Amino acid sequence: MSVFDGIQLPKVIYETDSPYNGHIQVVQIGNTLKIKVDKFEQSISHDSPATSRLVWGKTVDLLKEETPELKKVLILGLGGGTMAKLISLSFPGSEIISVDIDQIMYDVARAYFGVDQIPNHRVIIDDALRVVVQPEKYDLTYGDFDAVIVDIYVGEKYPDLGKSGNFVAALKRLTRHGGLLIFNRIYLEYHQDEVNTFIDYVSEFLKDVKCTIVAGYTNSDNILIAGNVE
Repeated sequence: MSVFDGIQLPKVIYETDSPYNGHIQVVQIGNTLKIKVDKFEQSISHDSPATSRLVWGKTVDLLKEETPELKKVLILGLGGGTMAKLISLSFPGSEIISVDIDQIMYDVARAYFGVDQIPNHRVIIDDALRVVVQPEKYDLTYGDFDAVIVDIYVGEKYPDLGKSGNFVAALKRLTRHGGLLIFNRIYLEYHQDEVNTFIDYVSEFLKDVKCTIVAGYTNSDNILIAGNVE
């Protein structure tokens, strides 16, 4: 009998290429599915035993703590829909709007993660900056969201738009007074100087900014930066 007996190795069950995300893989480990982009995990099955301790579960914990009466949330960066599914389960009846620039990623989310089965969930396929700067074109209303979650990674690259003052100001306008903005950033050692500068920058726009470091796997430590809209 080998010590490796019973260990379930990762298996790539689907892969494709996207003009936005590059090489996308759907990986299966036992009953858990993951989306990987450039070897970085973008999504995981919402019911995986690991989900609660990873960035998706910790984000929902923040929402429960800071916006326990959450009714409407905007998620920038759909991925496989892990965040939307967890929010739907934690806040039954809430309205969820997700934005993603990548139609191919959305197709993967529908095929493998059942994103179309999430109740009260609308998906907008477009550029996040365009959506938040011109919300009326997408039937979105200023001051209408209890929380906005920004999770707009391509692999480990954080787009430049997420660092602009126009972008953050537009997010504030979409969020109700007292509502919550959450930014997810990868916090590996070689990202930390840039992310620390970003935290200082965001603190000029938001009140009571809090940072939560989320330990992931070997290459996926994250930091959640959250603050209230005045």
